[in-house]
Amino acid sequence: MIIQQFIQKVAFSSLMAICTSLSFSVLANAEIAASKSGDPAQTIGITASITDADLDLYRTHVSTLASDKFEGRGPLSAGETLTVNYLVEAYKALGLKPAFGDSYTQPVPLAKITPSSDMALTLGQHTFAGGSAFTARTQRIVKDITLKNSDVIFVGYGINAPEYNWNDYAGLDVKGKTVVMLVNDPGFASKDPDLFQGNAMTYYGRWTYKYEEAARQGAEAVFIVHETMPAGYGWGVVENSNSNTKFTLVDNNKNLSQVGVMGWLHLNTARTVFEQAGLDYATLKEQASAPGFKAIPMNVKASLTFSNTITHAQSQNVAAILPGASAPDEWVMLHAHWDHLGKSEKNGKTVIYNGAVDNASGVAGVLTLANSLVAKSKQTPFERTLMFSAFTAEETGLLGAEHFAKNPPIPTAKMVAFLNIDGMNVNNAVDYILQYGEGYSSLEDDLRTGAAAQGRSVKLDPRPQNGLFFRSDHFALARQGVPSLLFMSLGDTDPNFIAKRYHKADDDYLPSWSLGGVQQDLALIGTMMSDLANSQQWPVWKRDSDFKKKRELDTAAANASDAVQ
Repeated sequence: MIIQQFIQKVAFSSLMAICTSLSFSVLANAEIAASKSGDPAQTIGITASITDADLDLYRTHVSTLASDKFEGRGPLSAGETLTVNYLVEAYKALGLKPAFGDSYTQPVPLAKITPSSDMALTLGQHTFAGGSAFTARTQRIVKDITLKNSDVIFVGYGINAPEYNWNDYAGLDVKGKTVVMLVNDPGFASKDPDLFQGNAMTYYGRWTYKYEEAARQGAEAVFIVHETMPAGYGWGVVENSNSNTKFTLVDNNKNLSQVGVMGWLHLNTARTVFEQAGLDYATLKEQASAPGFKAIPMNVKASLTFSNTITHAQSQNVAAILPGASAPDEWVMLHAHWDHLGKSEKNGKTVIYNGAVDNASGVAGVLTLANSLVAKSKQTPFERTLMFSAFTAEETGLLGAEHFAKNPPIPTAKMVAFLNIDGMNVNNAVDYILQYGEGYSSLEDDLRTGAAAQGRSVKLDPRPQNGLFFRSDHFALARQGVPSLLFMSLGDTDPNFIAKRYHKADDDYLPSWSLGGVQQDLALIGTMMSDLANSQQWPVWKRDSDFKKKRELDTAAANASDAVQ
């Protein structure tokens, strides 16, 4: 097996000796003085020195996980079995303890849904082919989906946001109907900094929210009009991510409360339909970005039929812990999702989506830092528990993370912080670190302090309109109140990555990667993990939000429980 070959190659039996070479040096120090009720202190300025041996270990991890043998690490596939076994064996070899009682894995019940590939969508007088013109799928656990002569309504951005005094559904009854909407949110389109959060996408701009809100409104079908700039990716990403097998968690009602059709329209398709309806797409798009927009019936009918092949199975989250010496019930967590898109058949050939950068690079980073932090703990034990995790089904909607967040091994109030790696800079080192989201939590201050100790600055997300803060596993934990931070360099140092490799078959491991960025970022992340694990610091949410409210409620409940005990 691959994992056995790996163990032989790097000699896990003597891996601690290798890991010990990952030395930590103190560059600057600041006093740590914080309490659970006060503001968090600044972190001390420690960076890790990542050696050539550590980068060799990293290469072994990333090249193995991104190899064809792992078949693109698709959930519920042979690739999952290889991946989960690889992770479990690696954590066992390091002497880490299981995170889920006596198990390193957490079962995640999923439905594997594959829609028929020959579907066609009729909108008014036009019929469009699936894949090139539109995509459609469902998360309902049903054999067949039938949309017949459904009224179509253009609902702008499909947003109901009371705090922004915005409701695209005001006075509108969409029960059983089809809604067409724009991607992103009005702030991006208008460039008005006072509208939503201006150019920075809010959660209201995410497709996940749009489907959720349409379901709450009673719509039967949703079609989001794709445009590359506000979406943050091209049509190829939409097609690859929605035309093949998808996964979903399953509720007690077989997901029947969700929308029946989760769809996207190619921009050309949308323009054709709007023109047929006597509407100007560009004009309506502009109007939809201004306050007071009213939804518009398009006076066309939608019809669509497709069947689903459904398989019920369990995927696996993987996590291991290094128990803390004095506060073992307080966990500092480091994570990267293990899954990618698996493989598919196209034109009679098998296409494997190896996902080397997204996200074998992140998983390799977690494994490498687990090695180093275990070695460090043998010299001086950490006060708090460290958790190292890899969840399933991130690519299909953060499903593994959502299951973990709602079924945690410890109360979320006891989770100190969740640091998430999703796509590392495998190229040369840079003089900055990217920050996703602004003004969310005090972890951003820790990031700035750690970067400064390396002589680096913090650079805000250059593409805030893409809403990356809401698009990776940490977001599921943030929704449960856990302060979270995303480390991502997805294409930042490679201008061709998003267009040519992201969610495509060309996201492969390359021996030519310099790993300069990996070296500096792992040092910074290792710094933050060490600091959080050896202090009484409790990161806090800064901005008023659902995250902050959830944390306050959880903390109050935990304190009350502790008082009773």
